[in-house]
Amino acid sequence: MKDLQEILSHIVSGGTLTVAQTKAALDLIMEGEADPVQTGAFLAMVAQRQATAEEITGAVLAMRERVLPVEVPEGLTAIDTCGMGGTKSRFFNISTSAAIVAAGAGRPKGLCVAKHGNRAITSRTGSSQVLEILGVNLVAPPETITQCLDEAGIGFCFAPAHHSAMRHAMPVRQSLGFRTLLNLIGPLTNPAMVTRQLVGVPSPQLLETIATVLDNLGAKHAMIVHSELPDGSRLGEMTAFAPTQIAELHNGMVKHHNLDPQQFGLPFAVPESIEVDSPQQSAELIRDVLAGKHGPARDIVLLNAAAALIIGGVAKDFPTGLEMSAESIDSGAATIALEKLVQITSAVAAS
Repeated sequence: MKDLQEILSHIVSGGTLTVAQTKAALDLIMEGEADPVQTGAFLAMVAQRQATAEEITGAVLAMRERVLPVEVPEGLTAIDTCGMGGTKSRFFNISTSAAIVAAGAGRPKGLCVAKHGNRAITSRTGSSQVLEILGVNLVAPPETITQCLDEAGIGFCFAPAHHSAMRHAMPVRQSLGFRTLLNLIGPLTNPAMVTRQLVGVPSPQLLETIATVLDNLGAKHAMIVHSELPDGSRLGEMTAFAPTQIAELHNGMVKHHNLDPQQFGLPFAVPESIEVDSPQQSAELIRDVLAGKHGPARDIVLLNAAAALIIGGVAKDFPTGLEMSAESIDSGAATIALEKLVQITSAVAAS
């Protein structure tokens, strides 16, 4: 296939793509061989009808072939908490906070967090902006990230540094201005090749789809989560504002269930209580949570960290995961994990 014409004709006629067809299309795009107009048409048409599990799988495989990998230290199990966002991004960075707390709880039990992330388009809550403010060097080389996983229990994989092939599609992606297939595959292409993930999705229709994709890719345990807030906005996180819809993949089986935070003694909170206007405010709220401050921010972090510990295999259920997450904060273990991450990555930046 020298261009995308055949693929485009197939989509226009109402067809969906196989794993192989989608991978071939993404191979062209990521090698910079696809015409930008055809690339835009391809991404727009797939987005209009929503990508199938086969199409997302094929795209992920193309991206994984080109990733700059990160080695997980022997004897450790790696997880990730990278999600796909929601309809609004006004909240502090929940997935990054949960990753730090899970690292503090999980490292003594052989669990580490290979946190994958990027800059947010809104520049409000992207994991990289927030971690940079907290003192983390974003461009640490793969061997340093491995050291972070080993010693801090958490390492940060800055997406642009590990997925250089995306540069060919970036101008088209940015000019389109809406979610496309490329937004879906980023969280599924962790450089550490994790097989255990907490993945937030922006719509309930994607719960089953992403569970199928992760099964296709050999995931061992994953929770795909989505919640709808009282104002109708959608969030790709577990929340303390409303029940969370979960598609849980474990050893090839997918189970669907709803989780109500009130069943664990966490009261419904007002979403405005964790809104921020800048990465600086997001970082400050994370510092408050790690310092032990109680409230809605802590509650939502505890829920997401608990889920991460369950998929990591170190917590048997949510009550156990919540207890471990609270202990990670209150004992200072989460803070120590962040401090070690900053120390190790800063040493590289200074050398």
